[in-house]
Amino acid sequence: MDTEQHRASCLHHCAEFAVRLQQEIDNARPERTLALLVLHLQRSDRIISLISPSYADVIRQRLWERLRPGLRDQDVAVFASDNECWLMLPGLAAPELVLLAIHRILTTLDVPLMLDSHSVHFSPSIGVAVTPVTGLTSTTMIRMADQAQKRAAAEHLRYAFAEQDIKTSLLPENLPKLVAEVIEANALNVVYQPKVDIHTNRVVAVEALVRWPSDHPQFVPVNELIETVERCGMVEALTLQVLTTVLRESSGWQAQGLDVKIWINLSARLLNQPELPRTLAHKLEVWFAASGSIGLEITESALIRDLEQTVEVLTELKGLGFELAIDDFGTGYSSLAYLRRFPIDELKIDRVFVDSMTDSVQDEQIVKSIVDLAHNFGLPVVAEGAERVETVEMLRKMGCDQVQGYYFAKPMPASQLLKWCADFHLKHAR
Repeated sequence: MDTEQHRASCLHHCAEFAVRLQQEIDNARPERTLALLVLHLQRSDRIISLISPSYADVIRQRLWERLRPGLRDQDVAVFASDNECWLMLPGLAAPELVLLAIHRILTTLDVPLMLDSHSVHFSPSIGVAVTPVTGLTSTTMIRMADQAQKRAAAEHLRYAFAEQDIKTSLLPENLPKLVAEVIEANALNVVYQPKVDIHTNRVVAVEALVRWPSDHPQFVPVNELIETVERCGMVEALTLQVLTTVLRESSGWQAQGLDVKIWINLSARLLNQPELPRTLAHKLEVWFAASGSIGLEITESALIRDLEQTVEVLTELKGLGFELAIDDFGTGYSSLAYLRRFPIDELKIDRVFVDSMTDSVQDEQIVKSIVDLAHNFGLPVVAEGAERVETVEMLRKMGCDQVQGYYFAKPMPASQLLKWCADFHLKHAR
């Protein structure tokens, strides 16, 4: 066997998995964490599965090939059904590693699976049970994780922990207080990912992305940070801190000749606050910055939560000079009628379609349709998540205006952005 085949193992029977799980429970050490994940998949290919019985076997094999590189040698998995996989993660050195494993799996599943001409999209939900729990058996642990998975699916969550497991055992008990302190101290990191005009090879904008401070003694994944901020009513404080950081750091770039628009993500909750436009405008006045230098990205599904309020707030923001973009376009619920009502300046195609468009006729058609739709409305279109030269070339031929993705650059701190842009422009000026 090669190294890849040695990594982790996928059992064929749930009974064998349960025996292995019980052995791990019996041999567990107090200073180590054992995690059980029940991964349930809502797939976009149900009709194909019904027509071709062998199709499910192929999907399972391809899915395991996708998951396996992110697992350790001692990790074990079994497919309990065509749409459910159990994963056992024994001997974790720290409870926080459970969250890292979950996010690694979810990131893997964000990319569609290509099979022949079909693009299979996943909508996963994960239930999690962890040790130590008194009197635990393998049957009990599986049931706990299964119940947590069902709760995650019912509440439209990506994952949920068993109720017997206190999630704060993996995160600090005072996480809301900790997040508030970090925001108050203006300590959150902001990184920037370039947006490149693929017809001129010029960096025309960057997207600002928030990250937990790397030097903080407690690790907090970015999705936990955002979830805590939204749940505890700190969205405005977070957004204003990101805006403050962006304005401070971008003033240095402009002084050195880099003039790019900076896009900031706007939470759906903020769209329900009528005072939002005035609050953002005041922040720009403090920094003597023009509103035209800042763009605001709103996810497609967030736009229709309160249609009248959203249109009113967006119109006021537009009147103040902010540019507005619909993020993750193609995954939400906007109709052409809604698109006409919103004062939008730009559409961003979700990465789930962009990443697989070179291998999927359906995704290629979706991307091409969105490009044409945007241009018919007089809007530039940005494709995010481009990682391969073939993808960029296809987007260029379609007439897509800008690309954002690892093919050009990963998100980077402000200290690196100026040099990266200078090197990029020098390389493409030749």
